[in-house]
Amino acid sequence: MGCLRPWARYGLLVVAHLLTLGLGAVLFQALEGPPACRLRAELRAELAAFQAEHRACLPPGALEELVGTALATQAHGVSSLGNSSEARNWDLPSALLFTASILTTTGYGHMAPLSPGGKAFCMVYAALGLPASLALVATLRHCLLPALSRPGAWVVHWQLSPARAALLQAVALGLLVASSFVLLPALVLWGLQGDCSLLGAVYFCFSSLSTIGLGDLLPGHGRSLHPVIYHLGQLALLGYLLLGLLAMLLAVETFSELPQVRAMGKFFRPSSPVTAENQGGILGQDELALSTLPPAAPASGQAPAC
Repeated sequence: MGCLRPWARYGLLVVAHLLTLGLGAVLFQALEGPPACRLRAELRAELAAFQAEHRACLPPGALEELVGTALATQAHGVSSLGNSSEARNWDLPSALLFTASILTTTGYGHMAPLSPGGKAFCMVYAALGLPASLALVATLRHCLLPALSRPGAWVVHWQLSPARAALLQAVALGLLVASSFVLLPALVLWGLQGDCSLLGAVYFCFSSLSTIGLGDLLPGHGRSLHPVIYHLGQLALLGYLLLGLLAMLLAVETFSELPQVRAMGKFFRPSSPVTAENQGGILGQDELALSTLPPAAPASGQAPAC
């Protein structure tokens, strides 16, 4: 495959990406289609039973109108289901979590601006805040990545090659990030959120740190918690997002700098011609190599110089 032209390599990469998208769609359709159909059938049965029981005192279409209004308001993060901890959606802790979900591109979708001014400010805030967040993350990466990539004393002790040492360090950092920011928070969430399974807790932590943020699960929502506990949980989630995303970025960057990964990336890079700078470097290396050669012995028929 090394003889392929650059455009053929890029085409191969695009085709592989499209095949991955199609395969993922087919698998999700097979996995999620039957549960969605069952849930829709259960909902229709519940609605039919409720209408049959209260048909005498319920005007036609009133239930559908009420449910539609409740769903429309819930899409903006407003709910009146009796949870006192969520009575005020736009208090300071909730607003901080909303801004963090914007700047980290997580976007849980549990809240959304309602007013035209809020929507306009959200666009301006994201347009200015996202580059600032990227600059901050790049600065922290520049400071922390060299310290994480520095070989330790165990490299000298085990006499490992630089490539294998870098691989082991990247694996160790990945395991540390996975255990500290995915497994451990998932266990805490599983213990505190009674209606959440361990798989659901791991799913929430992974979707948050990968900035997917589907919003189908959010700690504390849908439960009657004390407002103080609820707001402390939101602040804890804010800190978790900021620290966890930085740790995840450092782990991904460490893996991307591995020699094995860089060698795979070179396959899709076009072969660049030798520039004057590279030519100068090659000539300098040749001169250095020639300067280290021993002097040639004089020929047998030539008299040695005095």
